[in-house]
Amino acid sequence: MVHYANALSANAANLDDEAIEELEEAVALDGQFSLAYSMLGDLHRRQGNYEQAAQAYENACELDPWAFNDHLSLGQVYQVLERFTQAIGALKRACQLKPQSPQANYALGVCYYEVADYDQAAVFCGKAAQLDDDNEAIKASLGDIYVKQGQYYDAINAYKQALEIDGDQTEIMVKLGTTYVQMKRFGPAELILKKAIDAQPDKPAPQIAMGFCQLKQGHYQQALAFYQGALGVNDHNEEAYNGVGVAYMLMYLRAKQQTQAAQTALRPQDIEYAKQALAHWHRSLELNSAQPKIRKQVDKYTTEIYPGQ
Repeated sequence: MVHYANALSANAANLDDEAIEELEEAVALDGQFSLAYSMLGDLHRRQGNYEQAAQAYENACELDPWAFNDHLSLGQVYQVLERFTQAIGALKRACQLKPQSPQANYALGVCYYEVADYDQAAVFCGKAAQLDDDNEAIKASLGDIYVKQGQYYDAINAYKQALEIDGDQTEIMVKLGTTYVQMKRFGPAELILKKAIDAQPDKPAPQIAMGFCQLKQGHYQQALAFYQGALGVNDHNEEAYNGVGVAYMLMYLRAKQQTQAAQTALRPQDIEYAKQALAHWHRSLELNSAQPKIRKQVDKYTTEIYPGQ
């Protein structure tokens, strides 16, 4: 108990390392000291030492199966570590211990989302939304789940509710706009995405989403302008390079189709579109080589544009 008391004093003084040393002494002397393990988990978690935090919380939960906070914390740490199956186990127990906890229900719903169990994700995120009706993050997550389920109208309602709580969330605006694009509702998509661009002109994501919106409408030059605008904000954004590449390649393919129909030859500028597409895809792969779809397109069109080379 002396070491635990010393740890409490050190923790109150924000002396985390000293507190951890005292707690390790405490559990070395008494391996059944669940409170010491719990505090040890909190301190490791605060320091970003998630593996050590998980081990401490595991011990605390084993010693006290009725400790809600320890099970919740363990599940959240597993979530950070992307050990989602283990997180689900801990968070299910937390929800059994405290069914009306929005925090536990939300965390469990998010973990089900991560393992692609969208039905269960909807159940627990939906319950969290009922328990905490003014939380825009929960509403937005519910929107994400509905999108995965193909329930676009429900997703739109969830995103709108999130924006009613906090109208400055450009990330949610982009999600809402992208959902409209998936439904081919380009008018409302452009309205909300323009609002997102105006709100955060220094962020690439809204411009990338608007580029995608224009691309889906066949407005390739407009799409190109937005993707290039995103690169003007962040020239290390692989998604923007991919978008520029797609816009240029679609311009090339449209010209190719037109010339084939008219039985005429491609113009040098049409070939240049394809070369620009390849150049931007190469840059994207330099930033992130783990893009098999982009690599496949590069291989395909390199052979077509540079035959025999």
